[in-house]
Amino acid sequence: MKIFATLPAVHRDKQLRTVAEHPLVDALRFNTGMKSHLTPIETLDSYLTAAKGKEFWVDLKGRQLRITQWAVPGFGDIVLNHEIEVNLPTEIYFRREEKSIIRKIQKNKIYVDPPPPKAVGAGQAINIPDDSLRIKGYFTDEDLEYIEAARKLGIKNFLLSFVEEEQDILGLTELILDARIIAKIESRKGMQLIQNSYSNFKIKPTLMAARDDLYINIGEDKTDILPALKLILEKDPSAIVASRLFTSLEEHSEVSLSDLSDFYLMKSLGYNACLLSDGLCSGEKSFLNTMSVLKQFETKKH
Repeated sequence: MKIFATLPAVHRDKQLRTVAEHPLVDALRFNTGMKSHLTPIETLDSYLTAAKGKEFWVDLKGRQLRITQWAVPGFGDIVLNHEIEVNLPTEIYFRREEKSIIRKIQKNKIYVDPPPPKAVGAGQAINIPDDSLRIKGYFTDEDLEYIEAARKLGIKNFLLSFVEEEQDILGLTELILDARIIAKIESRKGMQLIQNSYSNFKIKPTLMAARDDLYINIGEDKTDILPALKLILEKDPSAIVASRLFTSLEEHSEVSLSDLSDFYLMKSLGYNACLLSDGLCSGEKSFLNTMSVLKQFETKKH
């Protein structure tokens, strides 16, 4: 199993070394949704130094909807990183699947009722699982800054979030001609794209089953996630599975039976690469416990 690990914030030197230098980690991912005190080019250069020659991937946010500033929704609007259009009223999902209803929209500002139980914060991702949703634009301004910084440093490896159109891929290759791309499939539109069009793509990216957002967006029948995971592999046998892996280790020192069974299922389906989340990699204990479990899987025949 090829292991991609998510790097912690650039200022966390000790944990950064723990993740980057672990012998079982094959590739490293920087989530650009994570804030840095450095400029984009300084941030990427610091991560490249820490990677010490290991594969390094820049995860751009693209069409992923994120909150851009702290808000107390009961007292006003929530500002998003993209302008949106959607039939109202419609559900919106916050952290840990807390949800509310969007009642009004003004470009990139939304108004919800009832208010979520907690204030919502800058950088927080949200989901609107409605087929009428239209998100204006793909790359954010910050994405473009990181693409330019990567170009100057010779970085060519990118993950693209919420890929739903072939142009999402072509848009990056227009900026970096020989970019290597992992396309994160996180919505029903993304699934329809690979079902109907992936075989005819001019440039075929590696596919990633980004299960957290895909599970939220899959629809009311959550069992649809299983054929979706199989379809991603059928279209791309080198596909990567990500999100909701070993979540029990984020809070406990012992892995749960459901997490072990889930990982075994992913291997049995044919996934031979996985991406470990921000949550697993941000803490020394959770990260090392996860690597211990993965080592046991690698050394035993299951």
